[in-house]
Amino acid sequence: MNNKSLHAHNYFILAVSFLGTIALSFILTKTSIVYAIAAAIGMGLILATFYNTKLAIFILIFSMLLSPEFGSRSTLGSGFTIRFDDILLAIIIFTWIAKMAMYRELKIIKKTPMHKAIIYYMIACILSTGLGMMRGDVNYLTGFFFLLKYFEYFVVFFMVHSYITQKEEITHFYYALLGTFIIVVIVAMLQIPNADRLTAPFEGEGGEPNTLGGYLLLIISVNLSIIFYSNTLQKKWIKRLVLATTMVAVIPFLLTNSRGSWVAGIPVAISYMLLKKSRNITIIFVTLMLILSPFILPKSILERVTYTFQKQQGYARTLQEEVGGVTLDTSASERVRSWKDAFQELPEHMIFGFGITGWRFLDAQYMRVLIETGVIGFIVFMFLLYSISNGIWQIHKNTDDNFFKALSLGLFIGMLGILFHCIGANTFIIIRIMEPFYLLCGMVFAIPKVEERTNIIAEELQAKITR
Repeated sequence: MNNKSLHAHNYFILAVSFLGTIALSFILTKTSIVYAIAAAIGMGLILATFYNTKLAIFILIFSMLLSPEFGSRSTLGSGFTIRFDDILLAIIIFTWIAKMAMYRELKIIKKTPMHKAIIYYMIACILSTGLGMMRGDVNYLTGFFFLLKYFEYFVVFFMVHSYITQKEEITHFYYALLGTFIIVVIVAMLQIPNADRLTAPFEGEGGEPNTLGGYLLLIISVNLSIIFYSNTLQKKWIKRLVLATTMVAVIPFLLTNSRGSWVAGIPVAISYMLLKKSRNITIIFVTLMLILSPFILPKSILERVTYTFQKQQGYARTLQEEVGGVTLDTSASERVRSWKDAFQELPEHMIFGFGITGWRFLDAQYMRVLIETGVIGFIVFMFLLYSISNGIWQIHKNTDDNFFKALSLGLFIGMLGILFHCIGANTFIIIRIMEPFYLLCGMVFAIPKVEERTNIIAEELQAKITR
């Protein structure tokens, strides 16, 4: 850090400390102790983020699934919820950006195979939502905050990617993800005696099992690669812990009774069947599950499967749709009808769509992107998905490090599952799935620069030795 940066750093700390002291004093005298504690925590996070980005990322990782949610939403998408994680992420992001602005040698956005696609998608969302606001289709406040929600995941990616310079940092972040995963699995297992469908921790009333299913599928996919590849983790007991927790996690995954998550699990299982390293074990496990499922699976899971294609009687029968001669249950039929309605109204704003939140609630990512951002936004969104998946695959092919190979392959297969999960859910805007996903993307896309830095250090060391 040069003298100019050091002086700027000192002035910033002095200003923050002075203003923070005044604000905290005012809060202590004018409001309750709860708000005073919240303000103190906020100031602490600001300073922690400024001084230690790694600590801030650790805090963020654990808060992704373990922060409480307040408020309520209906199944039609109305209502309002806020999570501690939302506030935490906002504090971390704005502090991090301020730090980047002060130290110009630190870049907010570093080139990656997906950064252009992210920028194009952000522009498409802003343009379509702006037009929707001018037409009156989009509420200004709602549209603005949903845009922030859409973009905050990208900031997580850029922050993690820009911070990582060493393999140890990627490993440590994976351990933090693993620790969070273990806690989530334990909490989910504790719900079994009292819940028909399992949900993620602290989701408030009417939690969404589909969210837990998507999250578990993503982390299980990554863990399986870590397990199947040799020499991925230095400590064998950690690898055994990964194996044990992943096996146990299959139970809450099934007990979410989330059909969308189950469908998304099919391409994940097929992928591991096709891989030489995991083919035999996966085939044996899936075969045993299929044979024993009528005897070992809870009745609720079997009923959930059969109910999907069961014809109802009376009025309920009129609400069922048929697709390819197959009768769907009322819930799946409602999704099919909403897709039909979206296709019928799409020509009204085909190019740029109705804007984010400009159309009624639609629980299907691909159709939602199409109706909200139009054909332009949908094309850009597909380009984003291609850029992410292709970038991950290229990194997997080009790295020689087994841990990096396992991590990138696991994320690639996990993304494949997410793409199927999107059929019946707004997966790419679900915070408890997308925050871990984009954090993993930041870790994986940092692999090439970590290896490049390692090679440069090795070459410099070799040059010194030869001298």
